[in-house]
Amino acid sequence: MSLAPSDLWRVLGSAARIWARSDLLEVNDEWWRAFSGQRNVNYNVACCHSPLAEVLTEHCLEPALALKKPAIVMLAGPGLATAQKLADSGWIVVGALPLMTLNKPVLTEQETTGARPLSVAELPFARQLLCESYGLDDPTAAAAIPDTAVDSSDMSIWGFFADGQLVSSVTTVLQDGLVVIWSMATRSECQGRGYGRKLLEAVFRQQFTGGDGNDGASGSLLHSSVAGEKLYRQLGFTVVEYLQLWSRPRWVLGAS
Repeated sequence: MSLAPSDLWRVLGSAARIWARSDLLEVNDEWWRAFSGQRNVNYNVACCHSPLAEVLTEHCLEPALALKKPAIVMLAGPGLATAQKLADSGWIVVGALPLMTLNKPVLTEQETTGARPLSVAELPFARQLLCESYGLDDPTAAAAIPDTAVDSSDMSIWGFFADGQLVSSVTTVLQDGLVVIWSMATRSECQGRGYGRKLLEAVFRQQFTGGDGNDGASGSLLHSSVAGEKLYRQLGFTVVEYLQLWSRPRWVLGAS
């Protein structure tokens, strides 16, 4: 994979269309906004990788405030130079997460027959899993796992089943030849059993070979949670850079 970090940012923003409202999604070379319009801070995201404070203000900070819903502004690369503007506006750093890429997945010979794309009728179970894993409300889970992805040629929602129960799920978007991973979740009492890895291996076996009807993907992209980074490294992902996450204190403390 030879894409520059700025190109990877653009791909990530474009792939947020799986959960962002179409009228609240805009992607530019130096910034992007992807807002679901729901009340969960993790699904209203603006990203700045421009060093200009006016770009941050006009395209990320002001739209996030105008949304009147909890939001996050991510800074990366040259965008880190604008951090003081956020601090002066009363925003705080709430974390740093890795932007990770994969050229060729590290696949094992383990059995993955429990993994498959989900039907529309099965999506409520995946949404429930997402609510339990990340504390989402029902409307946000419905935005994160939309019905429209099931019949899309470049989106998919996969699940892994054990003993007839959905134990892990993930959404993917094929964007510019990359499989972009979103909303990965594994049932809490089932973590540590390899279900998440089996699920992703099944996804990659299909999408890297073109088994989904598209040309095979040339790589994968995601921004990882702290808990998920170990799994992604095992699959062959490497860190491109770390994203600095900013939000307003009352939003991240749940008092919005």
